[in-house]
Amino acid sequence: MKNRLMNLWLKVQEPRALSAIYFFAYQVVAVAGAAVIIDPPHSIQSGIGAVLMFSWAGLLVFGGILGALTTLPGIWWLERAAALACMFAIVIYGVVVISLPLTQVSVRVLSICFVIFAILAFAVRLVKIRHSAYDPEQ
Repeated sequence: MKNRLMNLWLKVQEPRALSAIYFFAYQVVAVAGAAVIIDPPHSIQSGIGAVLMFSWAGLLVFGGILGALTTLPGIWWLERAAALACMFAIVIYGVVVISLPLTQVSVRVLSICFVIFAILAFAVRLVKIRHSAYDPEQ
């Protein structure tokens, strides 16, 4: 069993730790999109409408699933599409947060900071994988 797990781990694209972290990050994004589809947040739905909200959720699910499937084996040309879909969905969320009625300044600032952090995290991934379709060392 231990050898089997080690063999699977050795098939993960280098750097393995980063690939594993992004694998889980993409899964979190997909879960977020699924949660929006299953139980849409009313504050956001009233701000952007049902069609745009389900499109936004679809981007999250699409980007999350595609990213999770392509990160570990290092299929970077497909992962770029996943990262861009996630970033676009995050930008939509940021615009909605900015446009919602202001109830508490600290909540809005906190939300915008998390949005910016998420965009930057995916931008780092895009920079890392921008030049190659697959592993550049193979």
